[in-house]
Amino acid sequence: MRRAVIFDVENSSRVEHIARMLEHLGLGTLDHQTRLMAVGNWGVIGYETARLLARHGAELVHTAPAFGVKDWSDLRIAVTAGIWLAGARPGDVLDIITDDQAFDAVGDVAAGRGVDFHRLSYRALVGARQIAPRERASAGGARRRRTGRRRVRTAARAQRGSANTPRAAPSDEILAVLRELLAPGQPVTLDALSSALKARGFNRPPGSPRLVTRLRQMKDIEVSPSGTIRPAEKR
Repeated sequence: MRRAVIFDVENSSRVEHIARMLEHLGLGTLDHQTRLMAVGNWGVIGYETARLLARHGAELVHTAPAFGVKDWSDLRIAVTAGIWLAGARPGDVLDIITDDQAFDAVGDVAAGRGVDFHRLSYRALVGARQIAPRERASAGGARRRRTGRRRVRTAARAQRGSANTPRAAPSDEILAVLRELLAPGQPVTLDALSSALKARGFNRPPGSPRLVTRLRQMKDIEVSPSGTIRPAEKR
């Protein structure tokens, strides 16, 4: 039996979530029958996440948009899965780690070749109580746990009000949160802004543009290649 695991790291790049998923998958020591791939724009994903995946033997596939292309990481994941499926045999296993329901279409192709397909996500497994949530352990852990509890309560209220339907943050809400996070002379990271928006109950609906894509379309801010955000310079 061959197995391939593909992480959509732009969809969920928090290192503690990925670490918990790796434990849940139980890959062990990789051999020639198992491939672990992580696809995303590594210019906006933290180095800690890259190091964790590399330690587990993952292939880090870079998908920075080309000129005139806003985002193509989803397409790259689909193509990567398609190439692997082309050589797959009945009984092989393909896992895609993502919240994006669009990848369920890969399951249709996998079923046609007799391949066992799973789309998994940290949030879905925690919600189904199949795995326990994991917090980052550090000197600031207590503060993060308190913040995490507030986020859970806020997210729960938002979900009750929206019948569990993901809601994208409006542009004015993104700018308001960004102004709260910005300190004089200090930029904000993409992960920090994403976490703050999720704490307010906003999540990217399937098929909608990614946060970094929306930010690059806004005139009032600038996004660096490394993923830091700052106010646009006035000309």
